[in-house]
Amino acid sequence: MNIQTEHRHPNTGPTPYDEVYYPGHVYGLTHPNHLATIAAVYGMQSAPVERCRVLELGCGVGGNLLPMAFQYPGSEFVGVDLSGVTIERGQRNIATLGLSNIKLLHCDIMNVDAGFGEFDYILAHGVYSWVPPAVREKMMMIFKQNLAPRGVCYVSYNAHPFSHLRDMVRDMMRYHTRRLTGMKEKVGQARAILKFLSDGSKANSVHGAVMRDQYNRVLKSPDELLFHDDLDDGAEAFLLHEVAEDASRHGLQYLGDADFSRRYLAGYSEEVRATLQRFPESEFMARDQYQDFIDGNGFRRTLLCHDSISLSRQIDLDFVTRFHLLSTTNPVDPDACVTDDSAMEFENQDGSRVTVTNPLLKAAYLCLGRAWPRALSFDELLDGARAVLGDRQADDDQKVLTEAMFILACSGEVSFLLSRPFLLMEATEHPQASLLARRQAQTGPLVTNLLHQTVQLEDDRTRDFLQLLDGARTIDQITAEMTERFGPTIRIDQKDSTGQPAEPLFLSTRESVQRSLAMVGKLGLLVA
Repeated sequence: MNIQTEHRHPNTGPTPYDEVYYPGHVYGLTHPNHLATIAAVYGMQSAPVERCRVLELGCGVGGNLLPMAFQYPGSEFVGVDLSGVTIERGQRNIATLGLSNIKLLHCDIMNVDAGFGEFDYILAHGVYSWVPPAVREKMMMIFKQNLAPRGVCYVSYNAHPFSHLRDMVRDMMRYHTRRLTGMKEKVGQARAILKFLSDGSKANSVHGAVMRDQYNRVLKSPDELLFHDDLDDGAEAFLLHEVAEDASRHGLQYLGDADFSRRYLAGYSEEVRATLQRFPESEFMARDQYQDFIDGNGFRRTLLCHDSISLSRQIDLDFVTRFHLLSTTNPVDPDACVTDDSAMEFENQDGSRVTVTNPLLKAAYLCLGRAWPRALSFDELLDGARAVLGDRQADDDQKVLTEAMFILACSGEVSFLLSRPFLLMEATEHPQASLLARRQAQTGPLVTNLLHQTVQLEDDRTRDFLQLLDGARTIDQITAEMTERFGPTIRIDQKDSTGQPAEPLFLSTRESVQRSLAMVGKLGLLVA
């Protein structure tokens, strides 16, 4: 990795991020595989995720970038951040994992130049709204200067119209805490004043409803995020068209929203759907702007590309047949009949439910749920569904499945990816969990899976179990070590359908190990 500016440290003092650590997480919509997928939907061919270069501006500790580098050793990853403390922490994490395809640089965004080279994907999550105008201008210059010809840029920012309401309470909190400096005191007083003001407002007024809604948002926000995101004096929100027009001045164009499901209009009234659908292809951005006005959107994840790229906004019904499909669908009643036209209900990981009557679609839902976290090609899904039905086939099977997957993919019920993720669902005789997840589990319950998602481990026993999945131990050896630590019988606490405590389950250690291996596989933590 040859970057001429890698030792050019910024000439500034400590930043607020040095003093108050901003948690490093993964952001699924920034993943190169996802970005390449959205680009492909609009007729653009981007660099394959297995061999690409990625730059992240404001990378922090590398919480988002490092898991990508871990998963794709044939690609190159570079992160820059103004906080030296977080960069040092991230560099220690890189050294622990022995990665050679990623560099985190203590570098001012203003110092990113042509010497960094071209990148297939440039990411800027949670930066654009929180830097001065000169830095935003520089970011646009980087997006143009350092983006490969077929590259995709992701930039997120606070958006209007919702941020008008957010800014109202920000003004109140910032005024009340203007003379405070310590994070704990500042955040505590910010919540206290907002509670006082929301309780004092009239509940039956528009202002009172807004105040209570904003107080609930602030109450749920982690201290570090509230400190950096809401109490930052310089935070600024934008309308989509303002960012798109700024990008256009720099030779870039609006590719789309990173969240593809925002294109899905089924939840709107017939009049709204008809109006938004009348926007011509040349006014795709304007259509999204008006949708923001309707939704009251407050945070944007905008994708940009070079304005020389020819894009197609028409989505063919069969576009899903070109991608790998994923879903967490599981039957609510495992004993429901699949082969007839009776109703069968399925539930997703997020709690959403769908009822299906067509046997082919019921079988397809079962196949997706059983395969998770593996992705299936459309042909694999069709063949699997037919196999569930005893190889029963009909002339219109492909058409029926295509139409159903089109709707589910557009609505976000089914995810679709250009490249198949590298992971296993089932354990081998020498099961191996991701080294990254094992290292993360040593310090806390939150780990990153191989689908670029944050997973919370159930308890300390699960964290200990994960450490044993190093690829060297057999299942028998793992069982013996778990028996030595926890005894021959392990108690599993359970809850009933209403969430209330139920009769605990007592399993032998071997049964517990088999159950835990299946769970770890379903969480996307087992490596291929």
